[in-house]
Amino acid sequence: MTLTTEELYTKAGLEIKVNRKYYKLNPVDKSIKAAGSRGQAVDQKVEKYERQELPNLSELKSGDLVEIELEIDSKNDYEYLIFEDMKPAGFEPVDLRSGYTGNDLGAYVEFRDNRVVFFARTLARGKHSVAYRMRAEIPGRFSALPARGSAMYAPELKANSDEIKIGVKD
Repeated sequence: MTLTTEELYTKAGLEIKVNRKYYKLNPVDKSIKAAGSRGQAVDQKVEKYERQELPNLSELKSGDLVEIELEIDSKNDYEYLIFEDMKPAGFEPVDLRSGYTGNDLGAYVEFRDNRVVFFARTLARGKHSVAYRMRAEIPGRFSALPARGSAMYAPELKANSDEIKIGVKD
């Protein structure tokens, strides 16, 4: 990705493509039948959300939960790839511990101060998806620079997603 004077960065990539989607998570009341201490059936509340896709220039309230999904499309099999998603100011990841999270890629995830990074040892041909959650915290208008994907040892293999601008109000 080269810096330009464009108002909004647009996605690019040939062999691999990265598409980033932001979803607002709306809580839904849900309960399941679970076994009680004596084997009886009891209702147990579970955490469940409805995803609502956020277009560019969306508005959120402080405290809203957001899921960011990176959809990765690969034309070939590759090894040792890195996917970096730049965090918009005013948002903080819900998970703070880096490590293996059991995502679709089997990727190692690092939560850094300005980005979330996925390290994938292998990437099979086809479509894949990884996601993480952030919470909107500080009011203002923010820009999330494009998510980037590249091969660690072959820098000519690269792609980036669209930029998105989001507002947070109190």
